[in-house]
Amino acid sequence: MLVDAGGVLFNNISEETDFLALLAQRYHAQLPRLRRALDQHDHDYETDAAHVHQVLMTCLELAGGDCEDFDGDHTDELYLARVEAYPSCFEQLRALRALHPELVLALANNEAAHWDEVKNARYEHLALFDVIGSSWHLRAVKPTDEYFHRLLAAVGCDADEVLLADDNPDIVRAARLFGLNAVHIPSPPSLFGVWDRL
Repeated sequence: MLVDAGGVLFNNISEETDFLALLAQRYHAQLPRLRRALDQHDHDYETDAAHVHQVLMTCLELAGGDCEDFDGDHTDELYLARVEAYPSCFEQLRALRALHPELVLALANNEAAHWDEVKNARYEHLALFDVIGSSWHLRAVKPTDEYFHRLLAAVGCDADEVLLADDNPDIVRAARLFGLNAVHIPSPPSLFGVWDRL
């Protein structure tokens, strides 16, 4: 069972909150330009090629901002304050583990290592999984074929033996084209019906 984090276990910070808007305001950057810059450079932190703070500074400067006094601790506090966890989904994963102890649970998300660490310090979500298939750990970004190959190797399964639960319909389509079983999770409560497909 491959489970995304943003949109399934947590909200999507960049897309659903004012995190980027507040960063742009603090460092006098233009928000539309910041979003475009992050779209071009997010793979740098998602593959752990660069720390997310460094990528944010680069993108803020590309958006006309001044990062001479960039505050990493404040950025982490701002990020964590906008994280919304979905406890019911955490409980569903724990129940699934109890019901099917033979099942391999893998985290399958595009994320910065630092953001996973920040969230894990509060919510301990990484302990829910047997395999950490985050992009930063696999050094590849979902939904590339390289990512899926590395994830399958990490869980020790063939494509037709796994089920991916993800909130992004484009990733679900790409996963299916790759040969994975995949289900779209448009909202956290819809995760509950996934267990019937196992």
